Amino acid sequence: MKRLALLLLFACLCLAAAESRAFADGKGSAGFNFLKVGAGARQMSMANTAIALDGDVNSGSYNPSTLADLAQQEVGFLHTQYLEDINYQYTAYAYPHSSLGTFGLAMHRVTYGSIQGYDPQNRKTSTLNASDTALGLTYARTIRQGLNLGLTGRYIKEDLSVATAQGFGMDIGTLYRPSGNSWWSKLGFGAAMRNLGTKPAFVRESTSLPLQYDFGISYVDWGGRLAGTFEAHKPKDSKMGYNLGFEVTTRRFLSIRAGYRTDKDIGPNFTAGFGLLFWNESLRFDYAFVPYENLGNVHRFGVIYRFGGIVKKHYKNGIRLMRAGKFAEAILEFDKVLQTDANHYMAARYMKLCVDQLKKEE
Repeated sequence: MKRLALLLLFACLCLAAAESRAFADGKGSAGFNFLKVGAGARQMSMANTAIALDGDVNSGSYNPSTLADLAQQEVGFLHTQYLEDINYQYTAYAYPHSSLGTFGLAMHRVTYGSIQGYDPQNRKTSTLNASDTALGLTYARTIRQGLNLGLTGRYIKEDLSVATAQGFGMDIGTLYRPSGNSWWSKLGFGAAMRNLGTKPAFVRESTSLPLQYDFGISYVDWGGRLAGTFEAHKPKDSKMGYNLGFEVTTRRFLSIRAGYRTDKDIGPNFTAGFGLLFWNESLRFDYAFVPYENLGNVHRFGVIYRFGGIVKKHYKNGIRLMRAGKFAEAILEFDKVLQTDANHYMAARYMKLCVDQLKKEE
């Protein structure tokens, strides 16, 4: 198990190193930069870190494999008011199936407000409205205990009023979390390759997608109430960047978040925010604050709603407790699953493993 995960991570590292050398002497940069924008207020407040952490519906935009751990259906809405008249909207939905894996849908949309048009003689013409849109379909699955894989296919369009460009992109990601009750089991390792795809063209000039390699390691303790993550990002068109993110949850309903990133070209590198849980953790409100010095501040607001999937919720809780070495508590969760679905093979299997482990500890 560990060998397989390490091989996957090592392969991604080798690809990133090769890509870095290949573009070291290259000229120009990638287009469609709106694909670099983060998709979640929680993630943005932690310096846009989401590669190696337990995910929510927004995490699929960073590492599609994180959706495999969702216990319930989730729908997320996000609004960001950027500088000037730029608005960014993100909507996502994820459906975790008990045996087939998790399916997700997402839409990114950026609008740039109205732009005055001019003809070759510098005379005013009609007003132009530019926008960017991306529609994605994600599939994620746990293929072995602790090891997730995920894939996103995406349709992309940039509309400049006078010209448009369309293309297709793809994200690939993996996430590995060791089992057991040692400090090692509190770590998570993630890797993703984002924006692999075609070269869309405006009329005759084509541009590549902003290909990026991401690697992360996370540490989660106190029953999930404390989380820290460190990530490295290698975009195709710029140097390596490093991000740090932290989250502390108090009283199970308030989360305080902060982050630091080295790859910001404008403004301070610090980010901050918070999250609030309501309705027995079914509804979460997230806020992120990103300062930009002389250009103003960016405020990001998001809402996530969880529903359905009670059997899956107990099953995932059982997996989490088993990984933490809390075998007695895990047995109770697996028992709740079997009370509802007596034919749930994996719950019965893991329940037996927990019972055997408790016998060994006696």
